[in-house]
Amino acid sequence: MTEQTSYLDADGVYWILDPAQIACLASPRRHDIIDRLVASGPLSIKALAAIIGAEPPALYHHIKKLLAVGLVVEAGSRVVRRKREQLYAAAGRRMRLSRALDDPRNRDLFVQVAASLCRQMDRDFRRGSMSSATVTHGDGKNLGVSRLIGSPGPEGMAAINKKLHEICEILWDSANGTGELVCLSWVIAPIERTEEVED
Repeated sequence: MTEQTSYLDADGVYWILDPAQIACLASPRRHDIIDRLVASGPLSIKALAAIIGAEPPALYHHIKKLLAVGLVVEAGSRVVRRKREQLYAAAGRRMRLSRALDDPRNRDLFVQVAASLCRQMDRDFRRGSMSSATVTHGDGKNLGVSRLIGSPGPEGMAAINKKLHEICEILWDSANGTGELVCLSWVIAPIERTEEVED
């Protein structure tokens, strides 16, 4: 299998293929930084820290690592109260990992990324459940959790994947939108069937 390098396509999708980049995302904080930059556009570390709910010094290390692997880029600067602030942006307005999962050599890295995202999901749900903006029912529902198991055939899987792609598009297109910020996290994985054991 040939080595693939990450790239930005004509649609503004940044395809993450580099194992060093995937490994860098096995950190809930770094994944959160990328997601916030994609959703908000270029930010200073001070503004990013305020959005994430962290102290600015706690983010410098993570920004440095993300810059080193090319997932974050310097995006100019601005002057605030006579002080120059460096702005940072995600490498693309849409960041995708799915093609890197095709390479079996990346599977262990993806296990680490999935574990990291599950830790972030826990944090997101805890914060969301305490938010004054929480809506738990109706068309504006923005807090929920579920786990389902089913046996969809090829057409069912195609429909599921199509809808997941449509949801991603809605969220990406809402960058800098006027609504409340929401996050959507999901995991889809095959489950081995087990033999039924008679009592």
